[in-house]
Amino acid sequence: MSGVIGSANQNQNQNQNQNQNQNQNQNQNQNQNQNQNQNQSTGDDSASGGVPAELRPIGVSPAVTKQADEDWFRGNKWPPLDRGPVVWPNLPLLKKSSKPFPGSPWTAQYYAIAVLAEFAQQAGWDKFSPQLAAILEKADVASELAELVALVDYRGGLLTEALWQVNGIDTFFRGILFFNAASHPATYGLLSIALRVGEFQVMHYKAHFNRPRPSSLSPNLMPPIEVPGHASFPSGHSTQSHLMALCLAQVMPKEVSQATNPATQQPDPTLSALQRMAERISRNREVLGMHYPSDSAAGKELAALSMPLLLNCPTMKTLIKIAKAEW
Repeated sequence: MSGVIGSANQNQNQNQNQNQNQNQNQNQNQNQNQNQNQNQSTGDDSASGGVPAELRPIGVSPAVTKQADEDWFRGNKWPPLDRGPVVWPNLPLLKKSSKPFPGSPWTAQYYAIAVLAEFAQQAGWDKFSPQLAAILEKADVASELAELVALVDYRGGLLTEALWQVNGIDTFFRGILFFNAASHPATYGLLSIALRVGEFQVMHYKAHFNRPRPSSLSPNLMPPIEVPGHASFPSGHSTQSHLMALCLAQVMPKEVSQATNPATQQPDPTLSALQRMAERISRNREVLGMHYPSDSAAGKELAALSMPLLLNCPTMKTLIKIAKAEW
């Protein structure tokens, strides 16, 4: 009997040790996950000597429109080719930069809050409902949902890219021509301003229109990420990314803010690298099932309507002058 009890005690001890080891392993995994999360949020990467641990994955994003006589959306890598072989030229091929590196870093979010306060004082920021309502009225919900269901097949080619764009769209704009908070602090500040003002604007109009998300109406979408807890129209990612593109076009070289239509050989800024990136980010949200195409169109319109008011803000005027000198 004592032998049986001893064996039971040994088994209990072994089980306790196993449980402790499992708990230790779980704690280690939790610590590793916490460290990974901290690295992602702070940009710290000890393995690379303090270089920000940011990724900029590029997948295959479906074009916004189908080609004539085709019933599928052509896929775009980078640069996109669905509208012809648009050539984005290189900047002058310097062997030595005339700009000091790095520049003086500053806390961009504080500038963004200051400019938001100035933006809210501009007359008319809350008067864009008629223009956005016109887009919503033209929307065919059934057709849009059918398109979103067709786009589900494209998720595999862009899921990693789209996931990084959930909270990191600025990273992709900073990949068109390299810059960061240290090298181009004022330009980086413009991105923060566009994010903050875009968020402010889009939440105001989301509350006004209160459109349900596509996955609230269709069981066929199965979004691969959690759907944000606010209304669908207009798209926040579209508003913010297009506002970013417009802000950066004020200061960055013409090689990325301008383009020529290959078919007409006429200037067409909608084909610029900045505008195509904004379009791509917006489209990827549709592929995830987060937004209707009309949400994206409304976000682009809201950014265009908001930009003149933003340019009228005193801090914005000063910052643009400084940012131009960074390039």
